[in-house]
Amino acid sequence: MSNNRTKDIFEKIEIENLPFKLTEENYLEFSSDIARNLQSIISNFSQSEGLSWCISTIKKAKVFTLIYLANVSGKEIYKEEIAKKLTEYSYKTIATIVDEGIEKGYYVSLDPHTKKITDGKIKNIRPSKEVSIDFVNWNINRITASYKLINKHKN
Repeated sequence: MSNNRTKDIFEKIEIENLPFKLTEENYLEFSSDIARNLQSIISNFSQSEGLSWCISTIKKAKVFTLIYLANVSGKEIYKEEIAKKLTEYSYKTIATIVDEGIEKGYYVSLDPHTKKITDGKIKNIRPSKEVSIDFVNWNINRITASYKLINKHKN
């Protein structure tokens, strides 16, 4: 260990949750690897303009994940429903995010894939095909990078 500060940090890390043995001796190398891993993850999503916009802030990311989860589960989701689920934000904030996303083409108004919406007032929101593809590909890259990091430290 290089100093007391590093030792103090290491002692507070929840190493029991790791799928490999982390020691004081390999802690700094691991720390460097996870920072590089995060750097790679961030640079991968910035390659997609739509995905980058959808998760550029905590607010937008929370809205995006609700829309994405509703999309893949075939449930309807609309501004009012999002505002009910994200009570820390006003309806106006949610509406602004959704409207801007629709205007940019990152979200689309489209019925869920499992049913038709009969209420004409409800505008169901789904991520665009491009954003959906980019989100899945980004996560595949993220999982692959994490898998490689875990395997490196397992050995």
